Amino acid sequence: MNKTALLIALCAAPLLAQAAPADPKQAYIDSTFTAMDNNKDGRVDKGEFATYQQARFSKQADSIDAAFAAMDKNKDGKISKEEATVVPEIAKYFTGLDTDGDGYLSLKEMQQAMVAAQTADAPGK
Repeated sequence: MNKTALLIALCAAPLLAQAAPADPKQAYIDSTFTAMDNNKDGRVDKGEFATYQQARFSKQADSIDAAFAAMDKNKDGKISKEEATVVPEIAKYFTGLDTDGDGYLSLKEMQQAMVAAQTADAPGK
């Protein structure tokens, strides 16, 4: 390594250390904040937060829809206990997710579970 490259590397090392927190939780917080701060002013206002949450919710809803379609092997529009076994977490909580008690999970029940998970720790609950 030549002297110039070494000097650049030594100068950049402290900046890189600040850019990538050693604590994974802090890294997650920092990246989430950056994603929310649309106008890059160092603050997250109510509109930016709402936009971020809506995009996050939409992405998760798409994931639920895709997971439901993948589990519904016989394409009857519902997930049986047997079909749910391909996703261990769904199988584990199957009875609780089956809110109408019919022995199947509907897409609506899966979506309701996602909404409940999203709002479980909301202020005022």
